[in-house]
Amino acid sequence: MKRHFLSKRESREYKELLDSFGISVESKSLEIEENDHYVIYDGPVPILVKYEEKWLPTLRIMVSKEFPRVVIDDGAYAGIKNGANLYAAGIKGIVGDIKKGSTCIIETLGGKKVGSATVESDESDIREKKKGAFLRVYELYR
Repeated sequence: MKRHFLSKRESREYKELLDSFGISVESKSLEIEENDHYVIYDGPVPILVKYEEKWLPTLRIMVSKEFPRVVIDDGAYAGIKNGANLYAAGIKGIVGDIKKGSTCIIETLGGKKVGSATVESDESDIREKKKGAFLRVYELYR
């Protein structure tokens, strides 16, 4: 595991990216972990993860900032644990405002926050069509 501090210029760039997600950090020095995956840390807290060449907020930072949530059933949770995308049929509720291209928290019916996903369709499609893949999971806690 290779972890090091970012330069001031790099830190500014990542802070601007965080601002685009509505997230601000107080730390003057951010760290990056470069391994088989890339993670940006603010102290001990992971704040960004690189997924498919794109930096996205981590579940931990999204929970602390009250991002929108998608509530899923047990069958959907079993599917995403095996690498599947999240399909509309497994979505039992939406809390907050989600938009195509945004990120959201994945939560079980029991209230456990289990992952993060990018939204692939508009909320109206998820609520009305109830078929097809609508969320792409990029971070999952089992």
